[in-house]
Parts: sequence; structure tokens; C-alpha cells
Amino acid sequence: MEPDRSLTDGVRAAFLAEAATAARYTYCARVADIEGHPEAARVFGELAESVACAAHGHLDVLRDLLGGDDTGAGPVLGDTRGNLAAAISGDLGEAGERYPGLAARAHLDGAADVASWLETLSTLKRTHVDRLEQALTGLAEPRFAGNGAP
Repeated sequence: MEPDRSLTDGVRAAFLAEAATAARYTYCARVADIEGHPEAARVFGELAESVACAAHGHLDVLRDLLGGDDTGAGPVLGDTRGNLAAAISGDLGEAGERYPGLAARAHLDGAADVASWLETLSTLKRTHVDRLEQALTGLAEPRFAGNGAP
């Protein structure tokens, strides 16, 4: 039986919210650390890890609900080989389309600093693609089957 669309849409929205919160808390932890507030940095860091675990749980739920099909929260989730291939595809799109397009828009708007930042991210994404391709090429045959048990 296919899950109700409102359930999958709700879990997708929850995933996106938790992922954004994890990134925001990680950022806040770094700012607190730079400003010399180690206790606040520790709290933000711990909460970021907790929220990231919730986001991972949402991805597991989406994968299970949708039988491995597109979760709507990014590329299809699967085994490591498939995950690497999906990450390569996603980063190629960001490096070749998303960030160059945003940079061009920033240039048109006269925001040279923003354009430079976006161009840097495009370069970073190409570096990610190289690293992901190396990992995919070097991937050995699986040592574990099924549930991860040896």
C-alpha cells in the first residue's frame, strides 16, 4: 500500500527543517566559539548533532515509506555505490548550473562579493565531485551483506 502523500510530504518538510536547524546550530556553535563562549558553543554543537540524528531518521522513514524511490529530499538513498553516484550527480548540477546561475544573477545585481562567493562554491563543488569520483572508483566489493552483519 502506498503511503498517504500528506504523510510523505510532512516527513519531507520535517527533514528539511531538521537539516536546516542542524546547519544553523553548527554555525551558531562556531560563532559562539569564536566569540569566546565555550559553554554556548558546546550546547549548540550537541544540539546540532541531536537534530542531525532526527534528520537522518526522517531520511530512513522516507526511504522505507517510498521503497527506496525518490524521497523528495534529495537523490535516492541506497547502497554506498548508489549514494556516491547520486552525490556526484547532485554536485555536478550545483557546480555546473545552480552556483554559476546564481553568480551570474549576483553580477547582474551588482553584488560582486556575493558573485565571488558563489563562484567559489561552484569550484568547491567540482572538488567534491573529484573526491566522490575517487571514492566511487576505489570502492571495494561490499564486505557486509543485508543488515550490515558480517
